Amino acid sequence: MSMEVLRAAPLLTIQDLGRQGWRHLGVPCCGVMDPLALQQANLLLGNDKNAAALEITSTPALLRFTEPVQLVLMGADANASHLAADTKTVLKQSVTPGFIHTLEAGECLQLQRTAAPGLRALLAVAGGFDVEPVLGSRSTDLINGFGGWQGRALRAGDQIPVGKTNPLNQADNRGVRQQNWHPVFRILPAADFKRFDQRSRSALQETLWKVQPESNRMGLRLQGEPLTLLSSVTRQLSMGVLPGLIQVPPSGQPVILAADAQTTGGYPAIASIISVDLWQLAYMTPGTHIQFVEVSLAEAHGLGSRQRLQLQRLHDSVLDSQHYKGL
Repeated sequence: MSMEVLRAAPLLTIQDLGRQGWRHLGVPCCGVMDPLALQQANLLLGNDKNAAALEITSTPALLRFTEPVQLVLMGADANASHLAADTKTVLKQSVTPGFIHTLEAGECLQLQRTAAPGLRALLAVAGGFDVEPVLGSRSTDLINGFGGWQGRALRAGDQIPVGKTNPLNQADNRGVRQQNWHPVFRILPAADFKRFDQRSRSALQETLWKVQPESNRMGLRLQGEPLTLLSSVTRQLSMGVLPGLIQVPPSGQPVILAADAQTTGGYPAIASIISVDLWQLAYMTPGTHIQFVEVSLAEAHGLGSRQRLQLQRLHDSVLDSQHYKGL
């Protein structure tokens, strides 16, 4: 079974939860920009939560499946429709994000226009996309050119294999409520927080930051009140960095590191976005305004535990539904 790309969006890539355990060797994590949506969609379909999916940045796109398939769209509403094999006859006008949908052999999924905020969607299929893992992950590393499908974005004509799965047994009316994107990101002070002057420490939370067009999967550039170091601070050596870290280059305009971020960096780090809010980076399109608010470490841990519990409950509910269906 496979998915054929009939029309490719500007950036279609195969992604999972990322390449873990290799950053000490200079290999970035990569992976999907919205890890929460990926896990929700996979669990809903009965997949392993790390099964590879398709990340869709902007639209339009047209995809055909060679055999019957169940799928879930997540993220920004892509105004998707379900088409017959002739790609012209509309079988279902609206494919609602967050719910399971079934396509028969030869039928197509058309994504027409992603809504703001976001312009990024995610497509998971039962069985996951069965591309060859590289260093333990199926994620596409666009910078280094490996992983995913031939280490690149998908193009028209590509045929991507889909993994084997159990007979279609999930109900089409099953769905999950997506998190609502909001412009407030919760942060913790980073290693260099106290190296910034008091005005900058306050400005970090008081400023309404604007996302710049130069933003991408490596980093999201912000514009606002310039942040400055204390006059006594000298140049520092590079250190290990992670997605979510907020670095401040000489311009004083912060950069939030994202999924494809490098593994080391020399710019001072003023704060870091907590893990439960990292999914929101996927929907920070140019022109979006955001704010930061500091939380305690205990609160960050509590929010993380609650998110893991919600995913576990989704997993358990899917297992329960399969059990009762088999009785």
